[in-house]
Order: sequence, then C-alpha cells, then structure tokens
Amino acid sequence: MAEYDDPYDRSGQFIDPMIAGWWEQHGAAVADALRELPADTGPVVDAGAGGGLGTRLIARTLPNSRVLAIEPSLPLRSVLLSRVFEDPDLRARVTVDDDDLFSARLPNRISGLVAANLIGHFSPHERDRLWEELAPRLAPEAFILLNLPAPVEPERVERTRMAELHIGKRSYVGRAGAEPTGPEQISWLMTYEVHEGDRLISRDDVRHTWWTISEQALRAETAPHGLRVVPHGPPEAELFKILRDEKK
Repeated sequence: MAEYDDPYDRSGQFIDPMIAGWWEQHGAAVADALRELPADTGPVVDAGAGGGLGTRLIARTLPNSRVLAIEPSLPLRSVLLSRVFEDPDLRARVTVDDDDLFSARLPNRISGLVAANLIGHFSPHERDRLWEELAPRLAPEAFILLNLPAPVEPERVERTRMAELHIGKRSYVGRAGAEPTGPEQISWLMTYEVHEGDRLISRDDVRHTWWTISEQALRAETAPHGLRVVPHGPPEAELFKILRDEKK
C-alpha cells in the first residue's frame, strides 16, 4: 500500500452512520444509473468506498457483477471489510483494495466507477491525472458516476448540525462549517460530539481540505480526455455521469 495521510484517522468511527442519510436520500438515483451500466465487461469500481454503504447498493442493484471497493482509510476499511464479510453474497463478489485510487490495482476494463462524496479530495492536477487513467479503462457504454457537493465555488458555509444519531443511551452529533482557503479550495471544520444525557463524553474537531469544482469546470477538464458530462437524477442529488465521447 502507498503511504497515505488518513484524513479520517480520528473521525472514521462516525462517518458510516452519519453518511447513511445521504444514501437513504439519493440511493435510488444512484441505483437508477447503475442499471444503465454494461454487463460482463469488468468489475464496477466503488472508489472511496468508506464503510461500504455504496458497495452494498452496487452489489444489490447489479446481482451478477463483481465489485472492486477501494478504501485507503484504515478505520473506514475496517467497517467495509466487516460489512462485506458478514454477507455471503458480498463476500463472494466484492474485492477490497486498501490503496488509494491512483495506486489501486485497476483492471484494464471496468464496467463503471462510482465516486460518491469523493471528488473534492483531489486537486485539479490530480483530477487531470484521474481522467487520463480512467478514460481508456471504461468499457463501451460504461461511465463514472460522481456527485458535486455544494459549495461548487469557494465560499463560506455557516456551521450547522449535519447529523444527530441516537444509539443506546448515547447521542452522536456532527456539525460542519467551511471557510475559503484559495481560488478553488475550502477548509471544512467538522465537529463530532458524543453525549450521554446532559454529559459531554467526547468532542473531536477535524479539519478537511476540500477542492471545489463546478459542473462547468468538470466539463472543461474532462473534454480533453475524450469524456463528456451528463447530469443524472434530480438536481438535489448533484449526480453526474462521465462517459467516453464516442464522437471523438
């Protein structure tokens, strides 16, 4: 495995349950796109698979497909491996790779790639490298499915409660806010609190660098690689398919 500076080494324990709401809200739109992928042309890649909520959706939507789940973060991958192992169907069809997307053992042909809540981890230079790597691997009619979470331009995001979960006697609260730190970059401040009744058990403040990208910018940077961008699903899902431009 390549050396990896894990942004989730402290917050990884909270990510899977707190991201579940996104999958509940937008999972149907993701599944609709998955059904359009070609069959028997290589695995479907789940890039930045996290704890495997998306991996499970891919496998259930495409019951005859193999899945390559890529997750370099140790705490997130621990959840992913457990989720795959406890389900005999997933265990037979899902391969877990512990590298990052650039170091992962990608096959020459893939049926598609899902990158949910991931693209902001890559700088413009890294994205250019990503399109160069992925474009020739896409089978005919295959595509990359990703979302462009707001904000798509650097701007201040007021701190707000993003999730509150109740498990046993304890509640888990996540808050987030962001500040611009460059022409294409923001810094998120994520706060994770654990409460039991009126008592604060723990609090973790975690900062994440996030590269913003708009639909227009995505179109501009993928076009030189023979790729085109197509919106998918309801606007609030912020989902886009990136396909090979057969006219080029």
